[in-house]
This record gives sequence, C-alpha cells and structure tokens, in this order.
Amino acid sequence: MTDAALRDTTAGKTMVVDRGLAGRLARDHQRTKQTGLWISGILLVVLLGGGTFALNGNVRSLVLAAFWIVVIVIGFVAIRHLGTQKLTRITEGLYPVGDRVTVTVTDTGLTVTTSATSLTVAASVIWRISTAPHSVMVRIQGLTGPAMILPRELLDDADVARLRAAAPRIRRP
Repeated sequence: MTDAALRDTTAGKTMVVDRGLAGRLARDHQRTKQTGLWISGILLVVLLGGGTFALNGNVRSLVLAAFWIVVIVIGFVAIRHLGTQKLTRITEGLYPVGDRVTVTVTDTGLTVTTSATSLTVAASVIWRISTAPHSVMVRIQGLTGPAMILPRELLDDADVARLRAAAPRIRRP
C-alpha cells in the first residue's frame, strides 16, 4: 500500500480499494469460523473408527474410518471454498475496486464512509473486536456474525485498543 493510496487525515484513514482486498477479507473471516468444525469432525471419525476397531479388532474398520476422514476433509474444504467465494462477492459489493474507504475511530464509536454510504457504529453496542492479518471484524450485540469487516490497513493497533477501551462489553477488569 503506497502513501498515495493510504493516508491519514483528520477525518480518519483513507484508502483506495485494490483488486485483492475482498479475497483477503473473506479468507480472514473463514479462518476464524472453521476451527470448531474441523475439530468436531476429526473427533467424530476417531471415535467411530477407533471405537469400532477396539470393539471388533478388524482392520476393515480402520479402512472405513480412513474413508470417512477423506469424505469429511473434502466436505470441509468445499464448504470453506464456497463460503469464501460468497463472502468475496459480498465484500466486493461493499468495497468496489477503485472506491475510497474512510474509517474514523473516536471515543464514541466507529464511522465507515464509502462513495455509496456512511455507517456509524456506537461503541456502546460493540460486543467484540477481533483482528486478523488483513482485517478487523467488529461484532455487535445480537448478531451471530461480524457486523463489519474492515481492512486492517485502516485501523492500527492504537485504533483497535481505543475501540476496545470505549466498548463497555469488552473492557477488561
């Protein structure tokens, strides 16, 4: 990201959306939600395969367990790929290539401005803020997924800390 594409203004940080932004944001989001599925799938196969082998001592039960491992891995990879594709398309709609995005962080909340819209989220409704290599995900009360997926280039560590300090639900005692 060059200085011309990303600049710090008094109204916040601004960047011009590049072609790869939507894919990076989608991959970051998918990484956060797949771990539980992988763990539960592997545990299920280990319990079924190992349990069956322990009960009957037949090697065929281990082969059957290996088959199910392959089926589950293929299923999870397909689900992740389809989820990433869908989220990439959604993110491309939110952040069109060549568009300017401005993020302003204040003690009262967060404002995101694009050429099409401006959205303000009050700090009082922020439930969780998680960071990834290319994105910052802001979750609000009552939603199961992130309310906003923002480019990491627009929020530095100080901005994230400022939002976390302003949000009442995620303050540390």
